[in-house]
Amino acid sequence: MTRESLCPAPAVSPGPGHRVHDLPAGPDTVRVGVIDPAAPPVLTIDPGDEVTLSTWGHWGDKVTPDTVMEDFPALRAAFPEALGPHSLTGPIHVRGARPGDTLAVDVLALTPAAHGFNLVVAHPRGRGVLRDRFPSGTIRHFALDRESMTTTLGGRVRVPLKPFLGIMGVAPAEDGPRSTVEPGCFGGNMDLSVLVVGSRLRLPVFRDGAGFYCGDGHAVQGDGEVNQTAIETGMDHVRLRFTVERGPRRLRTPRAETGTHFVSTGFGRSLEEAARDAVDDLVDWLIEEGLDPEEAYSLCSIAADVRVTQMVNGVVGVHAVIEKLTRRPGAAPRPSRNNT
Repeated sequence: MTRESLCPAPAVSPGPGHRVHDLPAGPDTVRVGVIDPAAPPVLTIDPGDEVTLSTWGHWGDKVTPDTVMEDFPALRAAFPEALGPHSLTGPIHVRGARPGDTLAVDVLALTPAAHGFNLVVAHPRGRGVLRDRFPSGTIRHFALDRESMTTTLGGRVRVPLKPFLGIMGVAPAEDGPRSTVEPGCFGGNMDLSVLVVGSRLRLPVFRDGAGFYCGDGHAVQGDGEVNQTAIETGMDHVRLRFTVERGPRRLRTPRAETGTHFVSTGFGRSLEEAARDAVDDLVDWLIEEGLDPEEAYSLCSIAADVRVTQMVNGVVGVHAVIEKLTRRPGAAPRPSRNNT
């Protein structure tokens, strides 16, 4: 079914002359393994501005094509304050963003680095779904062909690249540093594979300026990320556009939008809990688009797909996907249920 949005979200006008900022990854712009709302911004922008940036791979970009499993204890020891492996570029302060707003992030360009790896973490750190079957841990390196956008596994299996940022998020509401591993309503390590070029991510804002950060580049990943990692890589070039949206209804959890689909997210300690939250939010979204609650719930059952985002980050993720809504030919749009 072909669908189009009935009720686009209200947005703060970017104003004339929005800028494009450069934010290369470096020692002054990257933090390893920690999300902290108190971290000072490395860049301040206005709504409507774009940012071209780069991201490092895990452990401060220290994983090279020559890295072997025995190197990882030293890599971890080099970052004693890190609570996770991810290298995050940011935070970016968006002027005018305040708690209760929504930060919309349009993904305009993504170019992965030339090298990537897939890591099966050894026992007892491993969180892959078959960690008992594969307790020893292994690392596989990949040469990423940015011209053909492919790589190969074992010299035999051709794998198309579908790059995205595994981590995009805002400063959480809770004070204090936290690990980069567990995602939440603030986004973070969602590992949401639909966030490719052309997608839009909407994040609830909890702090003035939003405090956006990103990293954990993935050259390609299957939903579930079942052995704990994708093809992990840095991003040589990322281009993002930032918009602040305001309205009467506060976003509860991140939402994504592609050219054809709405994607709601849910997080929990179990897949059932995460699925409930994702479907619950999708029902709310469809109500905002003009459906009655019972219609929205029915449509989720007959037309939405509930998919496992990842099940290896401690807090598991589920996303519910549905084609964008359209009206019957000649039918008038229903009024929005949002309060004004």
